[in-house]
Amino acid sequence: MKNPARKKRISLFNLMVVLFIMAAIIVFFVNNIILVNQLVMSNSDMQNEISKYVVQNRALQAEIERLSNFDNIKPVAIDKLKLEFSHNRPKKITVQKSDLEN
Repeated sequence: MKNPARKKRISLFNLMVVLFIMAAIIVFFVNNIILVNQLVMSNSDMQNEISKYVVQNRALQAEIERLSNFDNIKPVAIDKLKLEFSHNRPKKITVQKSDLEN
């Protein structure tokens, strides 16, 4: 009969295999943590860049609205392009469908 109080011995090979697998798992998790931190930093940099472009876009839209104001366009149109306001009212033109076909 076998002695039930006898302890089973762990082989050195099995211990080395278990330690190697645990080391591989630890390296895998540490690598994942490093990659996630790099992605977070990259995401943060991109969000900062996007917010910078949004501010620049808003400034350009304000510039467009300021420059497209009639009070700013009127002197340029009169002085540089020699445009004038017409003193005559526009005439209403009626076109017949038959005139368009000809």
